Amino acid sequence: MMGHCQIYNFGHAGRENFTGKQADVQLKCVPVRPGQHVLVTLKTVPNYCKAVRMQRYVVPECSHKDIRDKISECITGKLNYTVDKARREITVKVSDAPLNTDYNLRLCRKRSVICTGEGTHRMVKTEDLQRSITFQYSKALPCLCIEGWPARVDARRVQACPFRNDLEELWSGITYDPNKEELIWEPLCPIKASVSLCHADSENHCRDLGDVIHSEGQKVIFSSVDPHPMLCTKFTTEMGTWIKCPFNKGNFSVWSTKLKSKHGQRWAEIVSWVKANFSVSLCETKPFSPCKPTERITTQTLVDKMRHTTFNLSSGACEMCICIQVQRVDVQFSVPVLQCDLECSNWCRDPERSYYGKFEKIIVPAVVFLTLLLAAAFITRMTIKDGSKRTLWKKLSERDSDTCLDTK
Repeated sequence: MMGHCQIYNFGHAGRENFTGKQADVQLKCVPVRPGQHVLVTLKTVPNYCKAVRMQRYVVPECSHKDIRDKISECITGKLNYTVDKARREITVKVSDAPLNTDYNLRLCRKRSVICTGEGTHRMVKTEDLQRSITFQYSKALPCLCIEGWPARVDARRVQACPFRNDLEELWSGITYDPNKEELIWEPLCPIKASVSLCHADSENHCRDLGDVIHSEGQKVIFSSVDPHPMLCTKFTTEMGTWIKCPFNKGNFSVWSTKLKSKHGQRWAEIVSWVKANFSVSLCETKPFSPCKPTERITTQTLVDKMRHTTFNLSSGACEMCICIQVQRVDVQFSVPVLQCDLECSNWCRDPERSYYGKFEKIIVPAVVFLTLLLAAAFITRMTIKDGSKRTLWKKLSERDSDTCLDTK
């Protein structure tokens, strides 16, 4: 700690005037820095009866309105910027910078207090401070900031983060390790989020699978995951919920199931590129309702690597609108796969389409009949105007003669 000592002497005359009275002592100017802690000590020399008075003070930070624009050490300049998302460019212009001082500019990723540099660092000369500087960026991350500071030792820095409310890019950092069967999400910025896996069983619904992992910027790992286009990752923050399905593009699945038929015989076939255990069950499907499991067949089977396993189906599967549901059970996270294409001649081949087909067979003829009826009624009421009279348009005979029009 740096000490500044000042001594005040009271002469003989002064001692008599101040005896028993309070004396105000005003210190001279003491150099301090913003945010510095100052300890002021007052004692006599020589020290009588160990009489000491002490007081602590804290110098305001540069953020204080009374000093931030007045003390040269606190002046950092202001950053004005525009963003071109199409070109992925940020254009920056510095204002209110310290006089006669060069200026530093860069992009950085802010993690807690530290902002790690990213991309090109620019040194702007004093005479060029009126010019704009353009930076390229790769992703619009909420922690991507513009950082500027005067080119002097220990200069304070100012930051502006153009995408601080844009979280969409954070959910793109999902990777999958096929050897370890691990799904990994490593956040590109510090953020508090709850992460879980879910089954996207409809357009607007994703059913949770297993527990939720809470992250405050740490890497999230889900072990024992079976990749499938309908297996998705759900992210929840205080600003909303996002669902991303990393396997819906590309061929990530390590197994497949198909329904085949020949000479009236139908069977299900499972082919796996890894050694895996599967659950195979039957379920009955109906229009506008999920597939309801039946107790007729529910079995587990082990499929060796690069092998296929078949399950024969009875002819009654078509009559009862049966589907095959297959799910991998040797992993912690998997989704069921439903196969309903039994190549049947009745409506069970496509329950929803067949339901509409039956509906159309009843409604369409009724609509046509009603239209013809209304048209006939309208024609019989038509009149033709001839001069000032109106007569009905009638067919008077079935002979080859022309239709007559009575105008009497």
